[in-house]
Amino acid sequence: MAMTPVNLSGQSTTMDEVLCRFKNWRATRKKGSRIPAELWDAAAALADRYSVHQIARTLRLNHSAVRDCIAKNVSAPVRQACFLELPALPPSPVFSSLIEMENRHGEKMRMHFAGEVSLDLFALSQHFWVR
Repeated sequence: MAMTPVNLSGQSTTMDEVLCRFKNWRATRKKGSRIPAELWDAAAALADRYSVHQIARTLRLNHSAVRDCIAKNVSAPVRQACFLELPALPPSPVFSSLIEMENRHGEKMRMHFAGEVSLDLFALSQHFWVR
């Protein structure tokens, strides 16, 4: 059963090729030896095309171990600093607002406004959530 090619470190590979590598390793390994990092990397590289379940089932690996390996090999997104210029607010003691936001990564944003706010707070908060 031929599988679709997947990009692995600049090389074209398939699930069948990775499965063949695992079979060869299993046939020649010393009993009790751990799976080499190169094989784990090859399995993790299939994650952009196949589900964790498909990879674990086909390669006869533990589902949780495959999931953890994929998570470890996925690089964290690079965060870029950004500058958002806000228009100057006219001082007005009419009212005051405090807005606090915290995303799932624990990053916090706190804004305090005094007077009338002429900002698009919805757009500002969306920018905070998606960055």
